[in-house]
Amino acid sequence: MSERIVYPKIYIMHRRPRSDCEYFEVRERGGEFIALCKVLGRPLTVTSVEKCEKYWQDCPYRRIAIRMEGRE
Repeated sequence: MSERIVYPKIYIMHRRPRSDCEYFEVRERGGEFIALCKVLGRPLTVTSVEKCEKYWQDCPYRRIAIRMEGRE
């Protein structure tokens, strides 16, 4: 039996979000999209997704991850 994960509406988008950030991941289920931040290890709210799409280069979490990976 598979476990069904239910996300509150603050995480669900009806369009596929796009970001050039390497830590941004999108999952689709039945025409609904959830964006995840691999640095934070959690889904992003719709408001945060909009920021990731526009300002991903200035994201403090991305900068921290890059520094930790030694890619700086």
